[in-house]
Amino acid sequence: GGGAVASGGGESPGAAPAASPRPAAGAKPTSHSIVADAGKWQISSTPMASDGGVLRHRITVRSDAPKGGGPDSKKEEFQIVGDKSWDKRLYPAGPDREETVVLRPGGASSRAAMERGKGHGRNWAVEGKPGTVFDILYDPETMMVSCQSGFAESSPTSS
Repeated sequence: GGGAVASGGGESPGAAPAASPRPAAGAKPTSHSIVADAGKWQISSTPMASDGGVLRHRITVRSDAPKGGGPDSKKEEFQIVGDKSWDKRLYPAGPDREETVVLRPGGASSRAAMERGKGHGRNWAVEGKPGTVFDILYDPETMMVSCQSGFAESSPTSS
């Protein structure tokens, strides 16, 4: 005789796919979304797209973005949140104070930190003239954030 199958408890149907294991404390998020000044710091409804394991999100510098470091450059600040939850906010690792880490195409990557309740005011940013397109890249394995020029794939690279 096949014994009775224990029911899963009072979970509403469709709450979670049966295949996904229950995330352990400190488990890595399954999806990542950009949250940016451009979106009034609302978590983006579209998660970052996976590109061979690396996640990417395109940001276009707005004409009404805050002033950047250069004479006609503007600055777009952003963070990354896991599973659309502020509890899983990713922010630039470093001292526990407000700071903006500017990413540059071809420049150094920035390590992300994820400590619950921390990271307010610690943002990444890209700078450029209005209309400049950047691809934000996040590698969940290494937790490194970097950026590329948004037109990188259309121009031949000499790497």
